[in-house]
Amino acid sequence: MGEIKVLMFGWEYAPIVSGGLGVVCRSLSQHLARHNARITFVLPKIPRPMDVDYLRLVNAEDEEIDETLLKFYELPAFLTPYLTEKEFQQYSSLWKKKHTSVVDEEIYGWNLFEEVARYAVRAYKLAQTIDHDIIHAHDWMTFKAAINAKKVSGKPLVVHIHATEYERTAGNPNPMIYEYEKEGMLAADEIIAVSEKTKEKIVAHYGIDPNKIEVVHNAVDVPNNFSFEVNEDDPDKPYKLVLFLARMAPSKGADYLLRAAAKVLKKMSDVKFVFVGKGGMLDDMIDLSIDLGITKNVIFTGFLNHDQVDQAYRQADLFVMPSVAEPFGITALEAIRNGTPVLMSKQSGASEVIQNCLKVDFWDIDEMANKILAVLSHGTLADTLKVNGIRDLERITWDSQSQRVLDIYQRLM
Repeated sequence: MGEIKVLMFGWEYAPIVSGGLGVVCRSLSQHLARHNARITFVLPKIPRPMDVDYLRLVNAEDEEIDETLLKFYELPAFLTPYLTEKEFQQYSSLWKKKHTSVVDEEIYGWNLFEEVARYAVRAYKLAQTIDHDIIHAHDWMTFKAAINAKKVSGKPLVVHIHATEYERTAGNPNPMIYEYEKEGMLAADEIIAVSEKTKEKIVAHYGIDPNKIEVVHNAVDVPNNFSFEVNEDDPDKPYKLVLFLARMAPSKGADYLLRAAAKVLKKMSDVKFVFVGKGGMLDDMIDLSIDLGITKNVIFTGFLNHDQVDQAYRQADLFVMPSVAEPFGITALEAIRNGTPVLMSKQSGASEVIQNCLKVDFWDIDEMANKILAVLSHGTLADTLKVNGIRDLERITWDSQSQRVLDIYQRLM
């Protein structure tokens, strides 16, 4: 297959705003490039220089804009697609007091929909000046830009759904974001969904023909020389450690894990439950730990960088992903890569491809507690999950998944 020129629109690219979406975009792009794809990746803003040798990064903000083309709703919002209403109110208060960036990780502007509109208008010029065979857009924030690019070039459009608004909000979608999503899906020549569960949501809630949707699960990179030794319990470690890592949002199910923790601690007192992440539910989680009487065994760390997260995985005796609605859940794969046993909800997309883990319905806190106790009490079970989990990662690789994306490109071209 000859070289394919891809005009890719993304909102994040690790380490710039390196959330889960940014990490996936980076991994997928790296492997597409290895398969002879020449990628131009357009970000709305690039706050600092980045040297990327396998693709061209374009800062859309560098393009001059025709203000007469702008049409957007004046709805104040921070430039992140995943803030809840409560988080927005918290950040808004800080913004008014400080008149500066509300947190270190926030690098964009004040009005989300205005920024989306500006990004979309700049796409007209970018599509005229950047040679491309196909357009690939990641999540709703980029869809209007990609649609504009398609209007200019007439090239096929692939939209990549990493999460629907129904999944992010646990069934209470923002109607404007829903319309952005649906518009992008209708305009697309092909839709990539990260799981069968997400595909089902797209069909059920957006009325999209299932034949237009292909599922390409996410993956993580495992080095060729990867190996780890099953470690014996550290005799100096006075407690077991259970790890949660996600935004503190209703869809992530942290409150269900906290209630299960209270049941675990009635039978095994030497356990620490560590919750990594920030979000609108954090205060409620702290209050719930107080109400449950387990504050001495619960740690809320807030945000951690990637190196700190990897260290947390390696220190944990069990990683729990109790998501209420999870399009995929790449953290479960990252935990396995770090040699950590995994317990995940059956409602997560990752449960479709990871066999060597424990699974539970998010709402069944009794069963969740029982399975946590089983892993913490039985070293043989934990070791088996660690060793066999790597087989799942070797089966679902970015190399194989990127080839599936390339097959979609070639079919559309």
